[in-house]
Amino acid sequence: MITIRNHNVILDGEFTHQLHPRVLYELGKRSFEDQLQFQELYESKKRSLFLAYVCLLFFPGTHYAFLGKWQLQVLFWLTLGGCLVWWVADIFRLKQLVKQNNTFSQQQILREISSTNIFISAKPLADPRLSSAKIA
Repeated sequence: MITIRNHNVILDGEFTHQLHPRVLYELGKRSFEDQLQFQELYESKKRSLFLAYVCLLFFPGTHYAFLGKWQLQVLFWLTLGGCLVWWVADIFRLKQLVKQNNTFSQQQILREISSTNIFISAKPLADPRLSSAKIA
């Protein structure tokens, strides 16, 4: 168990090293069930740096599609990888692109879990028409 500012993350340390510090902090405020749900969803959505390099090197230009950036993918194809300059630059930028994509996925999953819990734990509102109090 990792303790972060009085919040507990009860997940494997190897897994938590992949997480952005702010996401890790927010995850520490969640229940154990939420943390397990987060881990399961993140494992299914995260992108591998190895597979991104395979896409970049063996299937030129498909790395943006792999990361879900279809607009950049189309632009990459239309410019032929910026006459290969863009393609060479992406060899060095790819680690950061994958990291940004995974951080975005972490934040998105955290929001999904938060919004799901709001609906599960929300108490139904009382219908004001059923109230016995009369408003003058």
